[in-house]
Amino acid sequence: MYAVFDLGVIGYWVIPTAPPWFAAETGVIASDDPALRRMMLEHGEAFWGAAWGPLYDVLGGNPLAAMPSLHFATSLMAAHLLREAGPIPGAVGWTYATALGFALVYLGEHYVVDLIAGATLTEGIRRGAPRVAPAARALSRLLQRLERAARA
Repeated sequence: MYAVFDLGVIGYWVIPTAPPWFAAETGVIASDDPALRRMMLEHGEAFWGAAWGPLYDVLGGNPLAAMPSLHFATSLMAAHLLREAGPIPGAVGWTYATALGFALVYLGEHYVVDLIAGATLTEGIRRGAPRVAPAARALSRLLQRLERAARA
């Protein structure tokens, strides 16, 4: 889970992108299409009512972090981990990840390619973890020895 998040954050810096609603709002995407807007604002207000204003002010939006979708990538990783815990937790995790993927695109928070990149990141880390684990453990032991030496 940490690797998905940490490597995804590096992706934000390497490939800075903007979500569809922000790109349309700032004119990066020239579109008069009314569907290209931040639907989260409309749906959030309809769902939360008067509480939406203060809630949105606290949560805000992230207009700069779109590629890869870490929200989707970490949800996929969580679904994998929950599946390892059992079929019911796994079903809950996969249901959430699937619904989230649909919502992220529908609400204009991400492009489909952002989700594909997030899924690719997650699956790449899952497949690569067994090969990287011995080196990560060795690095961890080295850092722990350095930490103990620094305290002495």
